[in-house]
Amino acid sequence: MSGRIDADFFSAVKGYLIDLDGTLYVGNQLIHGAKEFVHRLRDCRIPHAFVTNITSRPRSQVLSRIREKGLEIDPGQVLTAPIATKGYLDRRSIGPCFFLTRPSLIGDFEGHPQSEDHAEAVVVGDMGNLITFQHLNTAFRLLLGGANFVTMSRSRFFRDDTGMSLDAGAFVKMLEHASEKQAVVTGKPSTEFFRSAIDLIGVPAEQTVMIGDDLESDVGGAQTVGLKGVLVLSGKTTEIPEPDSAIEPNAVISSVADLIEIL
Repeated sequence: MSGRIDADFFSAVKGYLIDLDGTLYVGNQLIHGAKEFVHRLRDCRIPHAFVTNITSRPRSQVLSRIREKGLEIDPGQVLTAPIATKGYLDRRSIGPCFFLTRPSLIGDFEGHPQSEDHAEAVVVGDMGNLITFQHLNTAFRLLLGGANFVTMSRSRFFRDDTGMSLDAGAFVKMLEHASEKQAVVTGKPSTEFFRSAIDLIGVPAEQTVMIGDDLESDVGGAQTVGLKGVLVLSGKTTEIPEPDSAIEPNAVISSVADLIEIL
């Protein structure tokens, strides 16, 4: 593993899964070369999809932000953690939920009304500075009462244009400790999420790479299901991992701009 581009490695790739925040943009700032990379994938007709663990915005807002940045992306190519989570709840016939999410996100969960009294599951996402002790304590009591425990992400922190911030995983860990109940992950790095993404592009796992800035959620999660994991240093990760790291990327690149000429 090194920071150099291995053209032979990427020439064998037939499909791409690409993270959004930290990989194509950071906050409101588009990463240099990201637009050219995305449009080169499209123009070369290379199967690809965009997979994100963003749990602070509904899918409609994610798509709007993509368009505002000048990225031409088919909405059908975008898989978000909330959409994957709704599929999980649907398949298990789970009804009302207590959502530890921003209110705007609840619209992505049609058929699963918000409930504090009769919730069949506690579902965790990014609430930002809206989260309170009362929210967490209500979730804790529901878990003690037998509610399912579902989280869209285990990420501990993320990077935006203001710096590093706590992510949903920090609160999940706290609730797990208090309730002694393990959360089911439905976004990255869950196997179920990545298999849905593979189905979306129709390319075998061994011929697909996942490109992202999170060593655990993007690279490690992808490798678990047989994908190649490519780490970019343009987001929350800014340095090549140590050689003794538990997760070793198949490749490390400065940003997606490094791949434009290879494509």
